[in-house]
Amino acid sequence: MGAITAITMATTTFPLIIASVLAAQLLEEFDISRAQVGLLVTGSGLVGALVSPALGRLTDRLGAVRSITFILLGGALTLAGLALSPSYGVLVGAAILTGVPNGWGNPATNALIVDNVSAGTRGLVTGVKQSGVQIGTFLGGLLLPVFTVWWNWRVAVLVFLAMPLGGLVGMIGRRDVGRQQTTTMVAAGKIPISVRWLSVYGFVSGLASSAIIGFLPLFAEEDQLWSKTAAGSILAAVGFTGIVSRILWSRASERSLGHGRTLRILAWMTTGASVLLALAGLGVVESWVLVPAALLLGGGAVAWNAVGMLAVMEIAPPGLVGKGTGSIIFGFLLGVSGGPPLMGYSVDALGSYTPGWLAAGALMALSGLIAFKVPPGGTLADS
Repeated sequence: MGAITAITMATTTFPLIIASVLAAQLLEEFDISRAQVGLLVTGSGLVGALVSPALGRLTDRLGAVRSITFILLGGALTLAGLALSPSYGVLVGAAILTGVPNGWGNPATNALIVDNVSAGTRGLVTGVKQSGVQIGTFLGGLLLPVFTVWWNWRVAVLVFLAMPLGGLVGMIGRRDVGRQQTTTMVAAGKIPISVRWLSVYGFVSGLASSAIIGFLPLFAEEDQLWSKTAAGSILAAVGFTGIVSRILWSRASERSLGHGRTLRILAWMTTGASVLLALAGLGVVESWVLVPAALLLGGGAVAWNAVGMLAVMEIAPPGLVGKGTGSIIFGFLLGVSGGPPLMGYSVDALGSYTPGWLAAGALMALSGLIAFKVPPGGTLADS
């Protein structure tokens, strides 16, 4: 279950990694602006945000196993569509379609965990599940530039079809078990107010963190004069750190720190990363600070999803986990869809990455304040 949920999460978010790591290749291939590269993330994130509430409710009705099977099938098809796009317009269309699995992944995988793992022991499993996103980030940042040099960017993307196809093999013979909800419960149930605050936190954090992740490799390559491989490796560092942090922070949030306090720590760590990037952009410090910035980013905002998903599993009734998750993912992906194009526009218009880094840092600081609305205990209460 842990492997399949991690693969599912890696598959649903991998298109965002493609746009980030292969930004330079996309600029050259399609003769587009940085803002247009950012729009690829917007297409996936915005559609994912819009459909996630409905897909969350659909998950509660279909069951987690069938939902995950559909997600992996859709992920494979849209990934192939990105790799084979003959023009920028088709590329945008493929990116838009990736929003469906992107908005469906968390509701389905959360429902699977609730169905199979008892409360109080979900922190580690949820961390492993959410680390799938960072495993995809790590492998994409490390291998996409290498495969591009060996072959080309299209073949490099097609190689990663191994993720959804491997997940589909693992789903063979699985059935939904232990479902407790009914259609009446799903239709009539209301999401606790606490989940709404998590949605706001997710929106602000997603807006800032997607801007940073989306343009960190290009910043390293263009502004700090790193090689393509080195620039890709900085995103791999974010991914590797995120793998560990999602597991450790979710466990700490459940066992000792509480969700609100953990979310504050994650937000303010990422504010520190933004400040380091701004200083590098101004030439105040050497480019080696991109390494600690990447570690702070991977250990900070990247881990918020694991804590947020664990929280909604605790406070939502068993039959409404998909619906509650959909609400949080709506806020998060809405933010994710806006960050990269705004960052790209800022760089194109101002000729510098520094204003964007400072704005991202301010937003992360704000999300830390929003986290005070999340009660400090291991279980969220309405407020």
